[in-house]
Amino acid sequence: MGHNDHLEEYYPDLPEQAGVNTRLGFEPNNEWLSSAPPDLRHEAMRKWFLSRFWDPANDTPYNGREGGYLYIHGGPYEAEDELYGRFGDLFDDEIVRAVIDDVESDGIYEWAPIHTEPDYDEYFSFEVESENSPYQQFLQRLSEIDSLNEAVLDSEHKMLLRQLLYSHLIAALEIYLSDTMSYWVKSDEDVFKRFVSSCSEFKKEKLSLSNIFDRLEALRDQVEQYIQKTVWHRLDRVMPLFSSSLDIERQEIKQLMEYIVIRHDIVHRSGRTKEGSQVEITPDKLYDLRHCVANFVDKIEGEVTSRGDFEF
Repeated sequence: MGHNDHLEEYYPDLPEQAGVNTRLGFEPNNEWLSSAPPDLRHEAMRKWFLSRFWDPANDTPYNGREGGYLYIHGGPYEAEDELYGRFGDLFDDEIVRAVIDDVESDGIYEWAPIHTEPDYDEYFSFEVESENSPYQQFLQRLSEIDSLNEAVLDSEHKMLLRQLLYSHLIAALEIYLSDTMSYWVKSDEDVFKRFVSSCSEFKKEKLSLSNIFDRLEALRDQVEQYIQKTVWHRLDRVMPLFSSSLDIERQEIKQLMEYIVIRHDIVHRSGRTKEGSQVEITPDKLYDLRHCVANFVDKIEGEVTSRGDFEF
């Protein structure tokens, strides 16, 4: 048999409301499980286990001299421990035991983890503490950039420093936009609804009425992940969604987009244009970008904080 294909033709298909597929495997809905028919309940529990653990022969080094697997990613894991740990508080012993016997029926009693990659979503996640913290952090970044720009360096290193500060100004703008959006979709239900209804990623999704409540539970996490993964310096793409979600005026982006194209050459072409010439950031160019970014953010912040239907 192949990777966890234990009698696949025997088991029933699960309905949408049974649970969701996550990065770490299938996650059953406990409320649905409690009233599910026995065969579907059994399959959901079995699927939970087999989407997380597999035969160590699939991807675990084997020590021929010692005659055993080297569980370099953790383990070995036992079905009894894992299934009782997840479902033991929900169901009687005989229900959990039936699933244990099922997954062990091929003679595998020690299991290896399937998902061995680091959880980068957790590493890169962020939590905005308060409504004004994105703006305060933005101002702090500007202050730091101003201080670094005063550094006394030779002309060659000063030119490189201005390139770095130039790209960092765009990064400060990106962080302000993403953090502001993240805060308001969590804090204001109307903003959350407008975001979902305006975002093409969610507008195209079809949803059955029977699955609506389960879907809503996962939707907030998906919105947050979408915000984190969005490329926020693509103002031509993100500002329509940003403005409609917050119900504010859409700012003019033409000048900023010209600066962002230059930033692209600095970051992705190591400070060279397509033609191979060096991107020269003069003191005036750096000042112009700083002024443009600060003005752009100040206008947004002013509109957001002055909206009468937000509670402070």
